[in-house]
Amino acid sequence: MYVTKFSLILPASKLPAGGALALSGQEHDKIECYQGTQAVNNYGISVVGAGSWAKGKIGGSITAYDYRALYQVYNLKEGEAANYWFIKYSKEKNHDELKKTFENSTTVTTKYALEFEIQGNDWGVNAVYITYQVIRLVLNGVTKDYVVTNPPSSGAQLPDGSPYQGGFKPVG
Repeated sequence: MYVTKFSLILPASKLPAGGALALSGQEHDKIECYQGTQAVNNYGISVVGAGSWAKGKIGGSITAYDYRALYQVYNLKEGEAANYWFIKYSKEKNHDELKKTFENSTTVTTKYALEFEIQGNDWGVNAVYITYQVIRLVLNGVTKDYVVTNPPSSGAQLPDGSPYQGGFKPVG
């Protein structure tokens, strides 16, 4: 079973001096952001042959909240990696525009097509999942996942959610 893992992203103004962090679920109107990944359509790809590269292609559709609306909050282009969005979020002190976008977000069905290259490995890994990054926002107990279905936000992970140790790169 594929495990999805999320990591909390903190704005720079919220980073604690001593490194200890206590989050309170009681804060009203405070938006929380998590970075995660999601396997698409549970594609599993066998990886055999250390050092050799193979080309692959997947496609389909996914229903999630529209990440393009979140990208507009920070003036990012649709094809930029989700990592840039997380950097912009963490540097922003005021999240009012993000909250408005969150409240007005609706789900959309998005088609994706991804060509990639993946490298075999010497670690005994024989299967990986192709994933896209997810921006998870939580506001007042409501969780919305925005799956960023562009090639720079794709990757390969092991079934337990950890990164694939071999090479992976989107093509094109």
